[in-house]
Amino acid sequence: MKKIIALGSAITVLLTPIPAFAQITITPPKLDGRNIGYTDLGAFIGNIMSIAFILAIILVLIMLVWGAFEWIASGGDKENVGKARNRIINALIGLAVLAVAFALATVGAQIIGLPNLTEPISIPKPP
Repeated sequence: MKKIIALGSAITVLLTPIPAFAQITITPPKLDGRNIGYTDLGAFIGNIMSIAFILAIILVLIMLVWGAFEWIASGGDKENVGKARNRIINALIGLAVLAVAFALATVGAQIIGLPNLTEPISIPKPP
């Protein structure tokens, strides 16, 4: 029991942030209407894709943890272990599909001339 308490204390100390007391200068955004909204369709699409990939990764991690919890809580019941195994396998398949989608999006961005997904696509404006 003492080893567990010592290990928990050590982990808590190592993971506790230490303040630096440095002065942070933050410039407020200009609200005169020129900096609000998107002026570039490529930046909007890139941000939507980034948000979609982040949400998908979070969902895959939740499904993996849920499957692992079901496996642990199954108590050796074959039917519940099978359900948990299927949930974990489906989450891993989803992760593979997500990786392929990200690779295709990255290759597609490079084909049209972007080095990465976060760089805006300049679309010509009508005269």
